Amino acid sequence: MKKLILCIFATASLTTAFAQSTTTGDASDPVISGKNSVLIIPFESKMYLSDIDRDLAQKNELNFQEIKAKFRAALDREIFIALKAYYNPLSFYSFEPKESRAELAYIYNSIGFKYEVMPEEVVVKKETAGKKLLNKFKKKEKEKEYIEAGIQNGEIISQVDNREKYMKTKIANEKLLPNLNKKFSASHYVFINQLDIKRSADMRYVASEEQYKREIKVHYTIFDNTGKEVSSGAIKSRFASGQNDIDKIIKIQFPLIAQRIVSNLIGPDATAAE
Repeated sequence: MKKLILCIFATASLTTAFAQSTTTGDASDPVISGKNSVLIIPFESKMYLSDIDRDLAQKNELNFQEIKAKFRAALDREIFIALKAYYNPLSFYSFEPKESRAELAYIYNSIGFKYEVMPEEVVVKKETAGKKLLNKFKKKEKEKEYIEAGIQNGEIISQVDNREKYMKTKIANEKLLPNLNKKFSASHYVFINQLDIKRSADMRYVASEEQYKREIKVHYTIFDNTGKEVSSGAIKSRFASGQNDIDKIIKIQFPLIAQRIVSNLIGPDATAAE
């Protein structure tokens, strides 16, 4: 009878949508839903890099720890909202704080990170034959930017890899996903690996009549419940250099980033069908 009551309340409140045990403990019955569940793993505290926290602190009367915590929670919330149309999203912010810390500590101790070259975004535009040929030439030139170390004519040749990279999650503990599956019965796991905020973005994106822009970069990796990687990369968004209102930054930038991450999970066909 007690389990039945808990199950009924689980559909009405996020705070009861999770089991009250640690990942390594016993699993409880999953939330009953017509949609598959997706668990969001927020970035670890040390995986936050920002050039503008001093400006944000002065404007918003927050200390550095409060700024980081606010960004972390807000990004989790926006991904949760973006997922709701397609999945039953699960957030550690719906746990009791003590339980959440224990769960996340286990996850963070079970993963590692690796830098990978950023996948190139494809922007489809109507192009003339001349432009297509020029872009094809530029692509070939870009592919030559990196040359692996080796020996040529008896000399050791090496080149620094200046291609843009992102931080990717690697699962180090083979028991992690089985344990998470046992507890959450999720179909997918969205790892937010790192949040970067740069003072100035690539100057190619600066219009002549406006100030240089700042850049938010969210690194992520998505696994299915078998451990297969579904998507990984980094989503970037730019905003004006004079913007220091943290609430406005979150309100404008984070929903766009969250929607892009979710679209990379569900695929272009699903988004087009909406």
